[in-house]
Amino acid sequence: MVEIAKTGITLRQLQILREVVRTGSERSAAKMLEITQPAVSQQIKQLETMLGVQLFLRDKGRLQPTSQTMMLFRDTDATFVQMERISRTVAALKGVESDTMSIATPHIFCLDLIPRALQRLRPHQPHMIVHIRSGDYHEMAEHILEGRADIALSRLPIDENIFDWVPLVTATNVCVFHAGHRFSREKIITPEEMKGEPLIDVDPQFNSQQMNENALRYMGIEPYLAIQVDVIGQEASFLAAGLGVTITNSFAASQLKAFSLEIRPYEPSSLYHYILFWQKGRRLPALTEAARDALVACANDG
Repeated sequence: MVEIAKTGITLRQLQILREVVRTGSERSAAKMLEITQPAVSQQIKQLETMLGVQLFLRDKGRLQPTSQTMMLFRDTDATFVQMERISRTVAALKGVESDTMSIATPHIFCLDLIPRALQRLRPHQPHMIVHIRSGDYHEMAEHILEGRADIALSRLPIDENIFDWVPLVTATNVCVFHAGHRFSREKIITPEEMKGEPLIDVDPQFNSQQMNENALRYMGIEPYLAIQVDVIGQEASFLAAGLGVTITNSFAASQLKAFSLEIRPYEPSSLYHYILFWQKGRRLPALTEAARDALVACANDG
């Protein structure tokens, strides 16, 4: 067993700790690792003895990690994610293609684009395993750089010194609202028509949303921010319930087909360039390449 920097702690013990945290029980961890539950219990006790801390508290049959455990888990998890990525790369170099891949994407694209692309891919890759990593546009780059994802969906600009990318689609601003709203009679929505309208928007950390709200203020209209969400896509159900309208872009709005919403162009508009990207110089495994091509095709199919 590989020891960690003469600490007496082994990689295997950290792997067991990681699975107990992830599954919440020693039994589930044992099943994942294909070992016995007593073996898991023994390794956890040894870790507690060597570290001199209690790693888990029992709560209604589940093991709750302590704060010290979570500190160790975060570094451990990042290490094993990177090792798994190295394993896939080595397999690809040896000509043994993996059936597992990770895609990083803002949540909204899991409503339509990602499922359609995987549906297209499944007949050709019946045994594929896909991990979805979510977050905002800024976090997509972190998922790639830290090895949590093989490919990511985001918007330009990105650092071309560290990423390779392919174009996906270009989008413009639109206004989205529930069926029967007074905007249904309009061909184009302008800031003047937004006066007094309840606005459903994402957190101000998103630059595009700040631009939209500032454009209203420039026209002398103070936005009535009725509902604020912190994940792109969460606004859909509130829009469908008639609780307000939102200003987004045409590609993001295209993901909301299941909610029976209406969409109109919004002026003045901006351009948004969506891309798929990965770590520069990395040879993508065949499965990831196929997923990339399926995503591009589905995005352009609408």
